[in-house]
Amino acid sequence: MSRPASLLCLAFAASLCLPLAQGASLRGSLGLDSLVFAEPPQFAGQADEYRNAAATLNLTLSDRDYHLELFSRASANAEQAWSADLRQATWNLRSDASDWQVGVLSQTWGVLEAWNPVDVINVRDLAEDFQGKAKLGQPGAMVSLNLDDTVLSLYALTYARGQRLGEGRDRLRSLPAAVREEAFEDGRWAPGFAARAAFKLGSDLELALSHYRGHAREPLLQPLVDARGLRGFRATYAQIEQTALQAQYVVGDSVLKSEVIHQRGTGERFWGGGVGAETTFSRVGASTADLTLYSEFYYDARSADAPVTPFQRDLFFGARLSLNDPQDSVLELRASHDLQWSSHLFELRASRRVFASTVFSAALHAPSQARRDPALNGYGNDTYLKLGLAWYF
Repeated sequence: MSRPASLLCLAFAASLCLPLAQGASLRGSLGLDSLVFAEPPQFAGQADEYRNAAATLNLTLSDRDYHLELFSRASANAEQAWSADLRQATWNLRSDASDWQVGVLSQTWGVLEAWNPVDVINVRDLAEDFQGKAKLGQPGAMVSLNLDDTVLSLYALTYARGQRLGEGRDRLRSLPAAVREEAFEDGRWAPGFAARAAFKLGSDLELALSHYRGHAREPLLQPLVDARGLRGFRATYAQIEQTALQAQYVVGDSVLKSEVIHQRGTGERFWGGGVGAETTFSRVGASTADLTLYSEFYYDARSADAPVTPFQRDLFFGARLSLNDPQDSVLELRASHDLQWSSHLFELRASRRVFASTVFSAALHAPSQARRDPALNGYGNDTYLKLGLAWYF
């Protein structure tokens, strides 16, 4: 987070914390993670220890009138030994017919499992999660109107934020050098706007139509070279417009999903999106376990000069076994295959509650043939086992 945004967000957070003694709800988690790598790092300057440890803290403070979410991480093996972000900090005004929020927004759009092309309100925090599930808070305001089976949401956004990327000592990073400069086509403070209408058509079909105008959420990266060679990258965020449709249809024990976007900006227009399906088999083998199988296909027609994003021409498969036991045990296998570059990413995940409020998790991440893939080539040496313990309160 840049210095002006940090000061603004911390001041806003302090004002929200004042009512804590008046009965606000405080929730969160404290986690310890350990990553064990199979190979030495790919880039110069990365932490070369085979084991990287970190502590994380998530805090959520909420009441009817406000909502605050703060995330922080501490790690001796990272470029920044301590980092934090205000993921959400909003004053809220709610009624049966409307919901108003102003401050730092956190919004999630989309129905697909691996990637959500329609999700454009918040910028992704790739230093925290290189697969794009973590997102940075976005300053702005929102109003949602409840109209029977339709929810109409309007957004006004300001202060464009850049992607947070791994750099320096960070082991999980995609670039051989840091981003040295950031440029926004109309300046950071140029306003952005979005509108979204979500429809519930009966009990089986849900649709959402959205339109966004503002800075792109993925930058165009240009190398900065001097007499000594590559010294970094310049990240340029162009103004774009994106119209999107997402749909989800329930058929028995299966769910059909789709996300389609049409984006224009940086001198080009393209279509993109993904389709997927998942099916759940209950009481597998006469047990209490549920097995969910899912698959997805992604494609977009952007040019080679456009910003690189994952899942442009990819297949994604997964299987999740939920034992439904008292310990909430879950085992999941996921795999993606890039049709253009023939790269793969395999994941094996497991989690289990070991005490009343403590969850143990393990995950094995293994990229394969990643060096040719622009979205994965920085992770070619990053096969790792992640062990985690999180206490929820």
